[in-house]
Amino acid sequence: MRCGVVLAGCGTEDGTAVDEAIITFLSLEKAGVEILCVALDKDQYEVFNHQTRESAELEQKRNQLTESARLLNKSVNEIEDICEDDLDFLLIPGGKGVLKSLSTFEDEEEQFRVNNSLHRLLVNCFKKRKPLGAAGEGVFIIAKSLENVAANLMVTASGNPSERLSVVETLAIDHVPCEEGEVCVDKTNRIVTAPLLSQFKSLTEKNANIEKMVEKLLEMV
Repeated sequence: MRCGVVLAGCGTEDGTAVDEAIITFLSLEKAGVEILCVALDKDQYEVFNHQTRESAELEQKRNQLTESARLLNKSVNEIEDICEDDLDFLLIPGGKGVLKSLSTFEDEEEQFRVNNSLHRLLVNCFKKRKPLGAAGEGVFIIAKSLENVAANLMVTASGNPSERLSVVETLAIDHVPCEEGEVCVDKTNRIVTAPLLSQFKSLTEKNANIEKMVEKLLEMV
């Protein structure tokens, strides 16, 4: 069994959250699932200094594909080179950089668009009945991609700030409130989503949440 894991770089502020990515890898590995990491061969939306908690100089650039390879210490596949038939299911861990670099959310908010290559992969996976999962910011990527494709789509965006929650309402998608540790299971559309995992939560708490998401996705494969 093979799971595609969509990454956007290394670091929660400008890429994928490192802890969420590692816990996702561990959960999949424990379940005997082969991991296929994918990313865009594009610069990140921004470069963030996680030590000073400030954006780096504007001239600094980091490539999402190159930075994502740091997370699993192996090569990452370009999203454009992967199709739905290469995967049994697909997951998007959270991180602020996920919305920033995989979509236009940072600049367009409610009118945001998902990167074309990723949008195409998600829609094709959905049409082939391949389960899809996401946590935190990744939920918005799936919700936007499937807004005109999936009927009666249910997701959770709990834990996100109010301005993001309003986007779910704009998309006319059924929002299911979840506490941390819970996941939203849309059996009809074969989608599992987890709430935003606070950076202040322990790894143990995050692990329980992500493991549950992986468990529910595997039940659908």
